[in-house]
Amino acid sequence: MSSRALRYRFIIIAAGFGWLACLYGCDQKADVGAVCADKPVQAAAVSGQHAADYQIRLLDLAFETASAIPMNPHIKDRSRAQQAVVMTCLKLEQPGRAARYCEGIDDWRRGLCYGELAFYHAKRGAVEEAKDYLAKAQQHGDEAQEWRKDAIKTKMAEVLVLLGQNDKANQYEIGVVDSQKGKVAGIRAMQCDEQTLDAQMQALEMLSKEGNYDVLRNVEQAYAQLFNRFYSDTQRRDQIEQKIKSTWNTMPYFVRMELLMTLAGFALDHNDTSKALELVNEADQLLSGGQWRPEHRISMIAGLSALRFKASDQTKAQTDCQAALALYNDQRQAIVNIDRAEVLHRLAEAYQATGDTRTALRVYKQAVEEGVENPNSRPRAEDLSAACCSLAWSAVEPDAELWKRLSQIREGLSQPW
Repeated sequence: MSSRALRYRFIIIAAGFGWLACLYGCDQKADVGAVCADKPVQAAAVSGQHAADYQIRLLDLAFETASAIPMNPHIKDRSRAQQAVVMTCLKLEQPGRAARYCEGIDDWRRGLCYGELAFYHAKRGAVEEAKDYLAKAQQHGDEAQEWRKDAIKTKMAEVLVLLGQNDKANQYEIGVVDSQKGKVAGIRAMQCDEQTLDAQMQALEMLSKEGNYDVLRNVEQAYAQLFNRFYSDTQRRDQIEQKIKSTWNTMPYFVRMELLMTLAGFALDHNDTSKALELVNEADQLLSGGQWRPEHRISMIAGLSALRFKASDQTKAQTDCQAALALYNDQRQAIVNIDRAEVLHRLAEAYQATGDTRTALRVYKQAVEEGVENPNSRPRAEDLSAACCSLAWSAVEPDAELWKRLSQIREGLSQPW
């Protein structure tokens, strides 16, 4: 899988699971308990108040740039980049802006983004807003085809679980493609209690027996949510952790690392730096023992460094960041030019997470220049939009020089695409 593909997956999946959210202090467990299965809590709509002016400016530039990509023949790339901006808005608590951006998406991903907005509001107890966006998601889901419709239906089912409408959620899960099976189980796991845990574990066990790669990945993520849900019960937590590790033997190393990093993020949410560091070190061993393309190794080092820093192993985290940047400079020619900017985004995020904003800004500037290596405007636009999202998400404010360069690149986008 290319680093470009990994970027979109990390950004999008982070809405529900994944290690990336924890790098920016997004508490994946917060607010979920406010919506119980029997009695959803009515709350006012969540308004965006957590983003600085420069972050809003970056988001606007990111979406404008993504939207500049011609629909014909690049509708898939255009919409995927637009969706990444929407997801960044939600991470920055900007649901209104995300909703406005949704209107500019011209394929099935608009429905999926409406589903994400419904999930965002349901998670925070804003029931009426969740229902409104759920209706919009359904409208666009009905217009979608094949597996795209199933992706929207699955997101809708997740929202319905949060709203306590489990029977209706079950209907949306029926017959979905393998890549979507088991995803809703992760949301149920977030609400699981002692009385329903055994039934939840049995359901996941049945799903894992299907032997399908996509289904097993979703099952593992559901187990990770159970790990978080029962974190304070050490016996239960250890049991769930061992279950995860006993079922991942057929999974590639990068999947195992993602799971360990997700668990480490949950440990940090519970202020358990000792457990977090244990999991980070385990992931580090997998990284050291595997064969990796340089762009993947560097991205993983970056993610581990950020987690390691939060787990109070600050010196090694900073040293690892420096080593990763040196590795990039040494192996640059071995990385495909369309993937170079993405690798540097991950490194810049790690530097910011370890408290070195000055170096983060310098690496972002390097990434922006790498993003214009390709003579075609489509990959340039994708990298520019991604850079703006990354800057906004990691809270690195561009200086005058970088603002000028970002604008120059945006204005220079033209044929050939």
